[in-house]
Amino acid sequence: MKISTASFYDRAATRMSDLNAKSERLLTEISGKKLVTPSQDAGGWSRLGAIKQGSADDGAYKANITLAQGLLAQTDGVLGSASDQIVRARELAVRANSGTLTVEAKAAIATELKDIRADLLALANTTDVRGVPVFGGGTDTPFTETDGVVGFAVGAASAAIPTGEGTSVAVGADGGRVFGGAEGAADIFATLDALTLALTTDGADVPAAVATALTAIGAVEGQVTTARASAGARAARLDIEAARIESAGIDREEARVAIEETDVPTAMVELQKTMTVLQATQAGVAKLSGLSLFDYLR
Repeated sequence: MKISTASFYDRAATRMSDLNAKSERLLTEISGKKLVTPSQDAGGWSRLGAIKQGSADDGAYKANITLAQGLLAQTDGVLGSASDQIVRARELAVRANSGTLTVEAKAAIATELKDIRADLLALANTTDVRGVPVFGGGTDTPFTETDGVVGFAVGAASAAIPTGEGTSVAVGADGGRVFGGAEGAADIFATLDALTLALTTDGADVPAAVATALTAIGAVEGQVTTARASAGARAARLDIEAARIESAGIDREEARVAIEETDVPTAMVELQKTMTVLQATQAGVAKLSGLSLFDYLR
């Protein structure tokens, strides 16, 4: 049999070189990541890029959701405070319906109604933590008073906050529909003004003014309740979206680990196998290279 010594050594050298390269790669993977360049796995590298981009996008959306949740909580808080003031105004209107009230008692009720009106006007012009009006109107001050009459500056509401791919949420409320100024909405400021005027005017028909005021106040209470329900529904949607992002983040992390991170126990077993084969190859080459031609032929 003809023996090609050069061919034998070439094959052995190539084999040992491959085994050395594999062992070095496994050592690198065990100490770090298994995917560090596109050449290692072009498809995995592309998927890894998409995963990282998705994580970055959802990180921004998550921050927006946290902001929106805080702003909606502020909106609900302001509406709650407005509701308390309106309830107090209704109580005063009921008290004013008594036919035995003195002029002084009527004046005291009128004074408190004026304070409630002032508080409601301040609430209606509340700005959120960004300095944006909670109740829209397209201006820094949605409700302004001119010659004793409160008017609503109708305008675009504040921009909605993006919370996901193609989704966004409004965080305020339409002041014209809550406090008055929008078509068909009861106007709490005009209502309180009319009742206050009746209580401070000699000969005024107070029972009729009270009846009208109670009807309007009931309508405004409904407007505030509707606005709070809307804010609550939007907050619930944000909770769902936040949970979706959290779940998607977990799924993406699992996918990233599968593509990028090393399964250390498996890699260590593979390294041990590679080193065993390398050592056996080296030993075989050393043994064969030590044989004389006489020993080989024998």
